[in-house]
Amino acid sequence: MKTNKFLTLALAVMGAGMIQWSCSKNEDSIEPVQQDPNAPKGQVRIGVTDAPIDNAEVKGAFVTITEVRVDGRVFDAFKGPKTVNIAELNNGNFLTLGEGQLQAGTYSKLTFFFDYEKDAMGNAPGSYILKADGTKSKLVISGNARNYLDLNTKPFTISQDGTTDLMVDFDLRKAIKTFNENAQKQYSFVTYGELQSSIRVVNKTATGTISGQVSGYNAATMGNVVAFVYKKGEFNQNVETKGQGESSVEFKNAVSSAKVDAAGNFKVSFLEEGDYEIHFASFKSSGDANSSVALNSFLNLSGNLDLTKLSVKSSTEVRLSLSIKGFLGL
Repeated sequence: MKTNKFLTLALAVMGAGMIQWSCSKNEDSIEPVQQDPNAPKGQVRIGVTDAPIDNAEVKGAFVTITEVRVDGRVFDAFKGPKTVNIAELNNGNFLTLGEGQLQAGTYSKLTFFFDYEKDAMGNAPGSYILKADGTKSKLVISGNARNYLDLNTKPFTISQDGTTDLMVDFDLRKAIKTFNENAQKQYSFVTYGELQSSIRVVNKTATGTISGQVSGYNAATMGNVVAFVYKKGEFNQNVETKGQGESSVEFKNAVSSAKVDAAGNFKVSFLEEGDYEIHFASFKSSGDANSSVALNSFLNLSGNLDLTKLSVKSSTEVRLSLSIKGFLGL
């Protein structure tokens, strides 16, 4: 009897261990939440846009999305897999992933499922950086094998009588990091938590835009200039110019950003209502093909509005006319 008791205890411990191992093994296999077929439905539109990456070597950033869920409910209007070049969705451009009905209610999470191995045409890899020389650098989440990303959002309501228009704003500058492998520069997504914080989800109908032109801008002598938008009072130069987190992300707390083009134009879209400040930073390359551009200086600008007190309203555009007075040290 004593032997049988020990055997029974051992089997129980092994069983518990197997259950724990099984749960751990399958923790990434999330089962979708079923919709109530009899519940009222509301119209939902989900789009994707991007804040650009300040790296001339990057010619495209492709992600293959296989499924989209809203609080665990499958968004059937999205027909995956779909491979999207998010790097081309700048300056207010966006791609609609799907528009359809979902159970009415209040929600607070979007989930994207990715295919790292194959794109929508079945070619490898599924998610990657396309470099200037035509080669591809596979993208996966650093230190994490999960093929999905949960995006926690401000609560939003899907109503029976209206359309909820959601915009998912990737920020490639925050989402991608570089590393050297066999003397070649390669790319990957940042860590899971950093990737979550690099993506915003906003109600498109409740957003506005900051745009403008910087007269006298010359990229050949001044480098590439990026406009960084912050919530008013939240910019700290000493903090933002240093790499933060495991992936050393610069300007980590910027709400969004936009590159200034050759004519001096810029546009930062899909900003929620509120008060903002904007800062312009110059980046220059060291000339090494395997190195990224580095922060060089800030621009000292004069303009028609106070750049530290910009009020954005829904469906409006704040237009700036700026001229360069000089450069500010780091």
